[in-house]
Amino acid sequence: MKSAKEFKEFLEKMKRGPQNVVGIDLDSRETRVARLHKSNDQMVLTAAEIFPRTDLPEQQADQPPTPVPVLSLPQKFKAKYAALAVPGDNAVIKLLTFPGQLDVETEQKIVQGLGLTEPDKHRISYKLVFESHGRGESKFLAVALPESQAGIVPKLFPFGAPAPFSLEISSLAVMTTFLNSSSVNQKKDTALALLDFGANTTTFSIFNKRVLALIRRFPTGSNSIVAKVQESLGVDKETALSILADGAFDISQAINEVLEPLIKQLLISRDFVERRENCRVAALYVAGNFGTSKDMLEEMRTALGIELISWNPLEGLTIAPGAAPENLAGQEWRLAAAVGACLADLEES
Repeated sequence: MKSAKEFKEFLEKMKRGPQNVVGIDLDSRETRVARLHKSNDQMVLTAAEIFPRTDLPEQQADQPPTPVPVLSLPQKFKAKYAALAVPGDNAVIKLLTFPGQLDVETEQKIVQGLGLTEPDKHRISYKLVFESHGRGESKFLAVALPESQAGIVPKLFPFGAPAPFSLEISSLAVMTTFLNSSSVNQKKDTALALLDFGANTTTFSIFNKRVLALIRRFPTGSNSIVAKVQESLGVDKETALSILADGAFDISQAINEVLEPLIKQLLISRDFVERRENCRVAALYVAGNFGTSKDMLEEMRTALGIELISWNPLEGLTIAPGAAPENLAGQEWRLAAAVGACLADLEES
């Protein structure tokens, strides 16, 4: 018979979250996969790879359900649970604040704060970012994803392992990875910003002493920038991407045309946070496939007047031998959301 102490330890073990998770970022351009496991307090990357895009069917409310293909992964990614991330370009993401302490009506206020006309047709989630214990404000990060999208993704794994354990927006998963980065933790007492270029949207967030102070999404993504370079130089998409990466041509004018409206919004957002939080944003970390573009970085550095850092999302992780493919060297940003989806689940264990 177990002692009281042994029984308590047994119950704690049963309540623990997953210790081994495969993160799957269903990006619109490709499927990005990373497997992590938790060893004591260390997060270990055991495998990572990029696969062709996974096409999810459009589900129409007035039509019979469209079959969803089964997503099969190589043996090295076999885990009990899967942490899934989707672009969620039409998801609603808001940082909501409420005065005073939390009460039984807080959840209803969060749903109302999302401003949805049909909340029942969305999958809604929220996380307490900062809790007020006095007369200050409590902050919540709230998200609503249309059920027509949220309900499809788990069907990629209809049986067996991995079983879908969580679903989140890719840009939010990137934020989780960002907060776990070693270089960010070294600056935990400062205000830092993160700019994440997605295919169709760009997400801008500011953290003051590791607490989320602002999040905004803009309808300017990497696709619009690549398209502008293609138009300006008369080249195909692959060539435009190469030019953005290596700076072989002067494309500052083309970049400026696309970035100028975005940079204006970044300046307004930064100034708002600095006044409201009485802080100074010390650096801007850039994620996404423009985080290494010299022209892009120089344009933003000049306009914003702060340090810009090309961020590697694998820093701070223990990487098992052979886990990170050599062809991803310099492109580790592609794994940011898949890693973050894993970390969010492993942190709960």
